[in-house]
Amino acid sequence: MIAEKTIINSIKENPNNEILIKKLGDCYGFIKDWDNAIIQYQKLIELDSDNSVYNYKLGGTLAAKANETNKFKSLSLINKSKKYLLKSVELDNKNKPAMWVLIQIYTELPQLLGGSKSLALQYANELETISLIDGLFAKKYIYDFKNDHKMSNIYLNKIVENLDSFNSEYDYNYLNFSIGELCANNKINLDRGILQLSYYIENFTSRDRSTPDYAYYLLAKIYVHMNDFSNAKEQLDNAFVYYNSNNINNHSLYKELLKLKKHVSQ
Repeated sequence: MIAEKTIINSIKENPNNEILIKKLGDCYGFIKDWDNAIIQYQKLIELDSDNSVYNYKLGGTLAAKANETNKFKSLSLINKSKKYLLKSVELDNKNKPAMWVLIQIYTELPQLLGGSKSLALQYANELETISLIDGLFAKKYIYDFKNDHKMSNIYLNKIVENLDSFNSEYDYNYLNFSIGELCANNKINLDRGILQLSYYIENFTSRDRSTPDYAYYLLAKIYVHMNDFSNAKEQLDNAFVYYNSNNINNHSLYKELLKLKKHVSQ
């Protein structure tokens, strides 16, 4: 990777340059090289342990690595991750990305291993005071994961009620995806759904949870809702290309892609 080599050479001349170290960590994170990303973010913590962003970067990357390792190692990584994320929020109580990772950890981790729905909701409430859209989607995410359909629908309705007041682009890419998915699955604000999903795909990185093939599938669904089968076919083609070229292993999505392809080809 050219960028990696260039930054490494620059760091040799400036070993304590935080901007360069952060860039190198971000480069490794972009290609999911979690181990090397963690090394760089640990260096940043050694240089400035009271930096909220650095604590978030290290905590978030430890959590990402935990998702790709065995259960025994995963728990140790998650506990380390929580320590840095909690400090990140303590240093900056408006650090939305750090709050989101904590919400995901407390929601998805079993209670016996440190998960807590009440703590997840507590952070979701704090998030809502900073950003209405973040808070509403966080609560819907929690109730979706817990299969509480009644509460999930309550927050779905609140999101729909406020949809027109939300921005058209978000730096936190999860929100772009979530709005687009909501529009596609509920047949509402279809033009808005196209905009958000397109923005999600354009800004996709390895840190995002949903791969572009699924976003292309949702775009195809929207175009089917609009009876625009030409664009639907184009988005399905994009989905298949991404799926096959990136060795995606999601059989349920592939079945849905084939099903939708059959529908638009009739």
